[in-house]
Amino acid sequence: MTKFTMQARTGTVSRLCLLIWTSLLLHVQSRGIPWFSSSEPRGGASEAAASCPSKTTTRPERGYKLSNPIQPDELYNAWKTIQNDYYEKAFKNPDWKVLNAKNGVEVSMLTHPTDPACPYVKMTYDMPLSVQDCWDFLLLDKWDKNMPKMDPFYEGVSIHGEYNVTGTNMLLCRKRTKRLMAFGKRDLVFLSVTEEPLEDGTWVSGSFSVETPVVPRDKSYTRAFQDSLAFYKPIENNKKCALTIMCRIDLNDSSEEGAGGSVPMWLYVKTIGRTGVMSVLKMRDAILDDLKERTSAVTGKTVVQ
Repeated sequence: MTKFTMQARTGTVSRLCLLIWTSLLLHVQSRGIPWFSSSEPRGGASEAAASCPSKTTTRPERGYKLSNPIQPDELYNAWKTIQNDYYEKAFKNPDWKVLNAKNGVEVSMLTHPTDPACPYVKMTYDMPLSVQDCWDFLLLDKWDKNMPKMDPFYEGVSIHGEYNVTGTNMLLCRKRTKRLMAFGKRDLVFLSVTEEPLEDGTWVSGSFSVETPVVPRDKSYTRAFQDSLAFYKPIENNKKCALTIMCRIDLNDSSEEGAGGSVPMWLYVKTIGRTGVMSVLKMRDAILDDLKERTSAVTGKTVVQ
């Protein structure tokens, strides 16, 4: 197995999921694409829940409700349930549709009948960086420094607890965004998970949204949701990292007790092929720039771009 310096507090998947929405918004703005059509729901300043699925539909996957006080074993079991769902519903499913393949990035989508309103998205790319370089840049401790380089809507992140069970590190986090153009501020409360590397050296991380009084709802934010699973496999003697990221995201508060939100999911589905590629390449460029800056600081020489 390739040896790396494994650190906790990684948030790679969470960052890329949110970069997808940033890329979507910037793409829509630059192309002048209308947010709504006459056949689609319109959301006003109050962000009424017009675009959310019916509240009669139970969606436990929109946010796992934690016990109070939080039990580490419960977190671990919840993560394993999410992970198994990905293996059963996504990995084994042959019905993926490739939406875009450009500049080495492939983006595909899978709509599963258990939750057709929130499809799975998969992005693959061979990063021209080692696993360690990718991991170091994306540590949660570095979000406030690095995230604004990629995401103009980033507001901040806070860590509210750390738990370790059988080699799995789990961080309870809250990520906040500024207003998303016509839409209100968002926050996500999620568990960022890091597992021990696989036998072939592949690193595994993921995330899933949770509900807990430790991080109560703030009425000035719309609570968004996500879950995800990612693999970072060292290739070419660890000169590159084969990245596979699978995720589901929803910027509307679609839980049973949710307050709604009017970001149209149809627009996300329509544009994810393009914005998924943009997000991966934006992250790659930011990591490369950071690596050049750090190399220049150590050597005292300017690294040619």
